[in-house]
Amino acid sequence: MGRKEKESDWILIDQLADIILENVQGCVVDIGIGASTLVLAKHAKKYSRSQYSCDISSGRCAWARKLEWPIIYEMPSVEFIKQFPENEKVALVFLDGEHLAETVLVEVNFFYPKMSTGGIMFLHDTYPSPGYIKEDGGWCGTVYRARLELETDSRFDCLTFPYTGFNYGITMLIKKDLNQPFYRR
Repeated sequence: MGRKEKESDWILIDQLADIILENVQGCVVDIGIGASTLVLAKHAKKYSRSQYSCDISSGRCAWARKLEWPIIYEMPSVEFIKQFPENEKVALVFLDGEHLAETVLVEVNFFYPKMSTGGIMFLHDTYPSPGYIKEDGGWCGTVYRARLELETDSRFDCLTFPYTGFNYGITMLIKKDLNQPFYRR
């Protein structure tokens, strides 16, 4: 837990961001600024996409402002989503802010209608080892509960990688094109 975060911790997102942004229109959003912001900024810049980054830490926000690419919001995500540009379409979202299932579900439900079809939302801390699960919203919090709920949500294809993102798990939600015949029931 004392290890410093680095870009290689986000190799999954780094590898998939090119594929996502090559095929899906929209901006990039990350809630919870860190090395992942740097990874996302590289791809947002490459594809000339806006990047909106949000965190409650003034230190992390000050660091991210030096990148000169993301648009930084220093506030809780529930305030950020109230200020998010109304007509902005989203291609890629990374949620790693407040580690509470209730907050993550609010974020997911806010960004879902803004996502382009085929857009991808990543959630961190969705598959922590039992020692890191804290009901009070500690290190990995209760995000795994949001994953359990979202696994049955018909709006998304859901896949969890338990062995990435510090080995706390990353869940990928792909917005389905519900007009496709293979999604009809």
